[in-house]
Amino acid sequence: MRKAVWCGFVFLIFALTTTPSTAAKTLTLKLVHTHAPGSIWHEVAEDYASRVNERSGGTVKIEVIRADANGVAPSFEDLLAGDHDIMMHPVGALARYDALAGIEAYPYLIRDIAHFKAVYDSPLGKELLTEIGKRTAFHVIGAAYRGTHHLSSNRLVEKLDDLRGLKVRVPELKVIQLTWEYLGASPVPMDIAELIDGLRENVVVAQESPLKAMRDANLSEVQKYVIETGHILGAMTFILPDARYWALPEEVRMLLQQEGEAAMRAGTDRIIEMEPRYRKDLETRGMTFIPVNRNAFQAKLAPMANEFAELSSWIERIKAAIPPPAN
Repeated sequence: MRKAVWCGFVFLIFALTTTPSTAAKTLTLKLVHTHAPGSIWHEVAEDYASRVNERSGGTVKIEVIRADANGVAPSFEDLLAGDHDIMMHPVGALARYDALAGIEAYPYLIRDIAHFKAVYDSPLGKELLTEIGKRTAFHVIGAAYRGTHHLSSNRLVEKLDDLRGLKVRVPELKVIQLTWEYLGASPVPMDIAELIDGLRENVVVAQESPLKAMRDANLSEVQKYVIETGHILGAMTFILPDARYWALPEEVRMLLQQEGEAAMRAGTDRIIEMEPRYRKDLETRGMTFIPVNRNAFQAKLAPMANEFAELSSWIERIKAAIPPPAN
């Protein structure tokens, strides 16, 4: 019955977007994200739309919408309610529905860019995203490297002991909160919209994110140091409600899947190209980069595996993924 409802929904869309003078029916899907026009992730969304439009000959179109232009971020509830059809978001955001999605943010699991590609641009990555989809009732398309997470702070951190009691803003994601607890800091769950005020008012003294996010948020105005922890190599993805995805015709599903994966791979290449520039921009704006002993951080986090016993088989498979030899 549920599938029949969605099939009717898709038929209605085709009917509404077709005029008597239209040679082929047109399906329009709304893709929502929270990134500013001109940013890499907005460009990835536009690239996806362009690829789908071109390959379908205009019979399938993606309308890209920046949802937070008025300060209102999209939610999964909006997605499920049908306010839009596709959301671009980090994989780990789905951890609210199942813990497996949080593996995207598991510390020191992905070693470097080559390992990221060996995991996500492989049958293992497709299997992982498919399993996350099954467990969360969402369909997940593609994975792009979204940058390496570091700590920014107004307290100088050169060794583990320097983290003791440090108030670190974290997203409401269990794996990230526990990461900083195990490292000895004091994680403070906080909406990203509250971060700047939180730093200015000393509610938090530090935060963790990729360099791109630090630069785009102008954290150099309120932060002194970038501590090069390199603890997460995160993944961005396209997310659709599972029922809605499977209600689409097979050829449309294949089109969305293949072109979404291609757009995400292109996004990976773009972030890799830009990361050195993000670092230079932050240094130019006055932030000092502080190297740390990442092996010591990783060793301190080893007992955290006991908190995620249900993910152990996936963690081991991801660790074992071997990048192909360099050309």
